[in-house]
Amino acid sequence: MMTFCCLIVFILCTIHVSTGERLTRNCLASNGRCGQKGLTCNDAFGKGWIKKGRCCNGGPCCKSTCVPTSCPEGYIISNNLTASTNCYFFSGDDEQTWSDAMKICRLKGAYLWRPNTVAEAFAVKSTTGFDVDIWSGLYTPKRDGTFIFIDAGGILTLDTLPFGERDQIDNEDCVEFELTPSDNWNWNDDPCDRAH
Repeated sequence: MMTFCCLIVFILCTIHVSTGERLTRNCLASNGRCGQKGLTCNDAFGKGWIKKGRCCNGGPCCKSTCVPTSCPEGYIISNNLTASTNCYFFSGDDEQTWSDAMKICRLKGAYLWRPNTVAEAFAVKSTTGFDVDIWSGLYTPKRDGTFIFIDAGGILTLDTLPFGERDQIDNEDCVEFELTPSDNWNWNDDPCDRAH
């Protein structure tokens, strides 16, 4: 079953993420992902992954049998399927509060973006061409500094980010994601009622 997420200033949607390991040209060309040496593709990535050759590190080149070739109307597919096989909805310059962005995503059957890897973040940037701050699905429901992803699930502490840097924490309840002029990613808490 395909999952969708969206960016609303901005909204973004996400599906699978890359492991960031080196791919051979053949694996890259087939939109594959490097598996771990000694593990089957099924064990490394879950049901629906099959072996399609080998990677530079000796692991299998794994290809999902359900990588999308197109997306629903209004969504776009990542232009780097080795980094993300997600479909994305990007609202452009239509500024929204965090709650309104979340509602728009849900109406589209999607969820606010949960960026997992820097490869996915750059794939999304390249695919959508955004140059604005984007709401993530990350917020703190109890206003206690414990952040969770509203629809995508999972807890995240801003002290142990998967990549990028934490901006100054101001005890605000929703988190935006931004690309700095030096091409680094910032996770920044912001008031949920502030329109981006």
